[in-house]
Amino acid sequence: MYSEEIGGRIKEIRLAHGLSQRELGQRLNTSTGHISWLEAGKAMPGGELLLQLYREFAVDINWLLTGNEPEVLPRESDNDVRQLVDNYCRIDVQGREIIRILASYAGRSAA
Repeated sequence: MYSEEIGGRIKEIRLAHGLSQRELGQRLNTSTGHISWLEAGKAMPGGELLLQLYREFAVDINWLLTGNEPEVLPRESDNDVRQLVDNYCRIDVQGREIIRILASYAGRSAA
């Protein structure tokens, strides 16, 4: 039962990003069959896969494992934050540095 709930959340992540099981497997460096087993609740994600989900999709690991939503950010900003983190993860080192500088500047001006 527990693994089926986690599998459902993995499927939710995949569908939210418009990915097939094959595409998700490629992004997480695992097979399509493994993704299928995870989503069906026949397997549990290991530590490396959890880390990949975090890195690729900014997935809150606590949410993935328990279903409890993080209370750090208001719900209306969740999609914006996830999209920002997703884009951040896709860019090169120079792009990431630019974003860090801009975020640091924005943080100072908001205070």
